[in-house]
Amino acid sequence: MIRLLTVLLLGALVVPAVAQGQTASDLLAQGIRAYAVREYDGGAWLLKRALAFQGADALPPAEAARALMYLTATELSRNQRDSALAAARRLIVIDPKFRPDDQVFPPQAIALYQEARRNAPTVSIRALGDTAIRPGVDAFAVRLAATTSPDVTAAVTAADGRVVRTLYTGPVRDSIDVRWNGLDISGNPPPSGRYAITVMPTSRGSRGTWTLRLPLELVRPTVDTTPLPPAPPDSLLRPEHGDYPGAWRALLPGVLAGAAIVVLPKVVASGERPSNARLIVGGTVTVAGIAAFLAHRPGRTLPGNTQYNRSLRENWRRNVADITRRNAERVRQARIVIRPAAPVLTAPGAP
Repeated sequence: MIRLLTVLLLGALVVPAVAQGQTASDLLAQGIRAYAVREYDGGAWLLKRALAFQGADALPPAEAARALMYLTATELSRNQRDSALAAARRLIVIDPKFRPDDQVFPPQAIALYQEARRNAPTVSIRALGDTAIRPGVDAFAVRLAATTSPDVTAAVTAADGRVVRTLYTGPVRDSIDVRWNGLDISGNPPPSGRYAITVMPTSRGSRGTWTLRLPLELVRPTVDTTPLPPAPPDSLLRPEHGDYPGAWRALLPGVLAGAAIVVLPKVVASGERPSNARLIVGGTVTVAGIAAFLAHRPGRTLPGNTQYNRSLRENWRRNVADITRRNAERVRQARIVIRPAAPVLTAPGAP
């Protein structure tokens, strides 16, 4: 009864503290204190809350490893062996070189940790946190560490398991940095979504025995681009073949102008006979109108209009190509945000 009241009191004290926005480190410290006074239920809750923080608010790798070791011991003390083993495996993924202090943790917890080490891969993966990069220019880096020298393959994979880009194939001696430039195998930035950096052994004897995944969330912010200009409307295009309306419009000005040259002087100066010069000029203008009529007759190609329309369309195509190129450059130069989550281990016997 006293133990139950103590747990309830601890919970009543903890929930308001969490509501006030405590940090992951604060929760870790409270979880360690709860373990020290054997309040294992409250301590497990606090430690899990501390480990749930992600991004910039997450525990640093060293503190995360410490929290997982305390969670291993706490869950074991609660007779939750499977949960304790899962916490130990997570710890090994974060830091395979971690060594628990036998002055702090009981022999049962250390033995369970050693059991997890025997069945776990010797490779760990670690990312620094949220990173904004320009695809093809900058890089997102993760560190692979190993206690032996296994041969592995590291690749960026999509949610459906498809390989987006292979990053590294070879041995891991102590530690190496693996970098992704944000491009897929074809050299293009992949769309926003969930991805992972997947590490697997390459040797035949160990292939398929374990898989280490670092989940990633890729976010591509919206880029302001210039809209493409519309195609020239029909109202701006000139007819490329003659028709009767166009032919008459070409004929009438010449005929009327020629008649005016011949007739108007006679009307203005009554009785005056048209001179030969006026007759020649009027006839020439009329003939020009007739020639224009013949040039615009139905079905005849109009070279001047055809050239005008071609130039108009070519200018539009050049503008579209130029704007498309500049928009693509803006998209390429835009930064993408890569947000890593906690590593996940898949191995025989892993939960």
